[in-house]
This record gives sequence, C-alpha cells and structure tokens, in this order.
Amino acid sequence: MKTFEYDAMDATGRAVVARATARDEVDLDRILEGRGLTLRTARPVSGARALAAGRLKQHELVLLTTQLATVTGAGVPIVEGLEGIGERFERADARAAVKALVDRLRAGESLSSAMAAQPRSFPEIYRASVLAGEASGGLEKVLLRLAHHMEWSQGVRSTTRQALVYPAILLTAVFGLVILLLTFLIPRILTLYPGGAQDLPWQTRIVMGASDFVRGNAIVLGIVLVLAVGGFVSARRRPGGRRAIDGMLLRVPRLGHLLRQIATSSFASTAATLQSAGCDVFTMLRVAGTTCGNAYMVAAFERASDSVRKGLTITAALERERACDSLLVQMVSVGEKSGDLDGCLERLVAYYDQDVPRSVKRMLALLEPMLILFAGVMVGFILLAAMLPVFDLYENLK
Repeated sequence: MKTFEYDAMDATGRAVVARATARDEVDLDRILEGRGLTLRTARPVSGARALAAGRLKQHELVLLTTQLATVTGAGVPIVEGLEGIGERFERADARAAVKALVDRLRAGESLSSAMAAQPRSFPEIYRASVLAGEASGGLEKVLLRLAHHMEWSQGVRSTTRQALVYPAILLTAVFGLVILLLTFLIPRILTLYPGGAQDLPWQTRIVMGASDFVRGNAIVLGIVLVLAVGGFVSARRRPGGRRAIDGMLLRVPRLGHLLRQIATSSFASTAATLQSAGCDVFTMLRVAGTTCGNAYMVAAFERASDSVRKGLTITAALERERACDSLLVQMVSVGEKSGDLDGCLERLVAYYDQDVPRSVKRMLALLEPMLILFAGVMVGFILLAAMLPVFDLYENLK
C-alpha cells in the first residue's frame, strides 16, 4: 500500500486536496469514486513525507479535544470547527496534523477513520472512544470525557516523575561520591600512614581492600556495568523481558502496591471513558489494559478479555488474574450486579484520583530518610576508616 497526495473534485465542483492510501492510482481512483470524488491528479508520497503530517503533543491534544467538544455541542460542523482550532495552534507541526485531519474529512472519511491515519497523534483509546461516540451519537460527551481522562493521566505521570527525581539524583550523587573516595581520596590518605596493613584498624582494612579492588579492576567493572545496563535496556525492549521485570517490581514491598495502584487507576479511568462511550466489553478490557503502563498487568488484562470472550463474567475473569487490584475486582463485581458498571468505575476513578497522589507522597516520605541514612552511613564509614590511621599517627607523634 502507498500513500498518495491527490487533487480531486467533488459533485459541486469544489477542489479537494488530501491524502489517501491505495495500492496504485487505479485503486485510488476507485476509492475516491466511492466517496463521490473525481480524481484529477495524484502523486505518491515518500516515507519521510508520509509521516510529515505532523504530531500533536499531549497538551495540544487535550486542547483540541476540549474545543472540539465545545464546537460540536454548539452545532458547528466538525470540519469548520477543526479548521478554526488548527489555526490557533502555535506549532507548525500541530497545525499540519489538524490540516491532515480536515483534508481526510473533506474527502469523505469519518472522524475516527481520519484519526486512525495519524496514530502518533491519536492513541488507540482516543480512536476507539471516538468510533463508539460516532456510533452512539454522543460524540460531544465522549470528547469531554477524553479531555478529562488525558488531563488526569498527565497529572499522574507528572506526580510520579516528580516523586522519583530526588531519589534518583541522591543515589547517583552517593554512587559518584563513593567511587571518588575509593579511587582518589582514600589512597592518598593511606600513603601518610607508614605502618603495615596488619596494623591498620579493621574498618580501614575493609575500605582499603575495596579501594584496591575498584582501582585494580576499573576496566572490568566498567564493562560489567555497561553490559548490565545494556542487558536491562535490551530486556525492557523485549515483550517477555519487560513483563518479567514489571512482574518483579509488583512484588517489591510497598513499591509494588504503589505501582499496582497507579496501573489500576489508569485502567479504571480509561475503562470508564470507553464504557460511557458505548464500547463493547472486549474492546474496553483490551484497550484500557494497554494504558496501565505495566507490561505484566497489560498481559493480565488481555487474558481477562479472552476469558470474557469465552463466557466468563468480567469479575470472574479479573479474579483469575492476581495482578489486578482487589478494589477494582470488588467495584466491577458491584457494577455487574447492579447494572451500573459505568458509575462504579467512575467512583473508583474518583477514589484513585485522591489516593494515588497520597500514596506517592507517603512512599516519598518513607524513601527520603532511608536514602539519606544510607548515604550518611556509607560516606561516614569510608571517611571514618580513612581518618582512623591519621588519628593513630597523631597520637604516636605526641
């Protein structure tokens, strides 16, 4: 299949310039004829230019979604509304993305189909929700829910990243300081002590052994470190490796509970959006599962979707997957029994909106003093071991 940039004419004689995917120009002519267009000229678009439709950033997609819901609710045609929204974007890349959307709509495609041609700008949850909204006639409500969901997801990711910045910086600084002490400061201090190694305090002998090992095997240690990091990155890129790593993280005390909460909250928010849009249960489980950010749980939700296809209830399917949070299973069970699954998911999302930020803060409040204590013990022990021989030497000189 190739991407063509074409110039066509509709039944009123208006020119339509857009892009379409077809096997060749004959196939393109047939496709456009089915849309009521007469092809005038067409040229294939190279791979680089085919991707040049632009890309919307997350905050731009939220803005587009909110404004599109407003103009749709006011009765403004979608094409006119998108044209006005696109003109207000500052980035040329964003304007190009909206223009490509408008071109496809003018060519006769539906909104969900036009968005499917730009997967970099419109994720799967977005396209699935819009498709369901078009089918149910509630596109305005779906767009507003999508905007709220994206703002919430962005807030959770931002909170999590901010919580991890300080521990990452502190651990990096401690690691660098320990290496600096072992390779430069400790050897110079120990040269001041004329006695043999057997006369040194045990703390100093331990640090001196560590210093000799690091300096004598620096290249080997560097290679091992690079291989370890490379192996970890490579494993994360493989589906099986990523599932294994994410599964192990879920079993870490406290951290695993927090990661499960974050993943479940993302799933519940997406599921509530899709459910209100009228998506079927299978699509809801599969698409919502892909947004949870944990490969181990993504696989669990995929298996749950397959189980529902085989006849199990959603509750029974989720209960079989131990990765799922128990609160999610309970709320889904209540929703299925009461016939208000959408409302139960909404209440669960509201709970997680409050609980996830609190859990992140509690984890950070526990982690910070532990890291500071660890750093103090490590650095303090090394400095004490380095200074003990100096104190002994000073006492001998007296």
